[in-house]
Amino acid sequence: MVTHGSSYELMRNLKLLNEPSINLQRDDHLQLIRQNLRKYIKEAYEKNQHAYNLRTRPRAIDIGETVFRRNFSQSNLEKSFNAKLSPVFIKAKVKEKLGNLYYVLEDEDGKHSGTYHSKDIRS
Repeated sequence: MVTHGSSYELMRNLKLLNEPSINLQRDDHLQLIRQNLRKYIKEAYEKNQHAYNLRTRPRAIDIGETVFRRNFSQSNLEKSFNAKLSPVFIKAKVKEKLGNLYYVLEDEDGKHSGTYHSKDIRS
């Protein structure tokens, strides 16, 4: 009975193990290693993809919908304006959709306020 991994080395030296031995060419051996690597890389990719996408939700904002856009104001000493005291989000309306994640927004009074990524928009 083998109780420790180091016993295998001793048993191999005494030729007590009947292990099948296959002499592979270098190219064949490397091909087997590459196949295993592909399998492990694919498994790791799928595991990481699942963990990354676990808490993401697809966003669908319709044209004409009222949303809140992030306010990117900066402080100004001359005007005595402190940005940290300004509102973080400002009410806006979706004017058009650009691609999957970008939206053209306008303020409540109809003034063009710019293009915003969906991460900077709250419904």
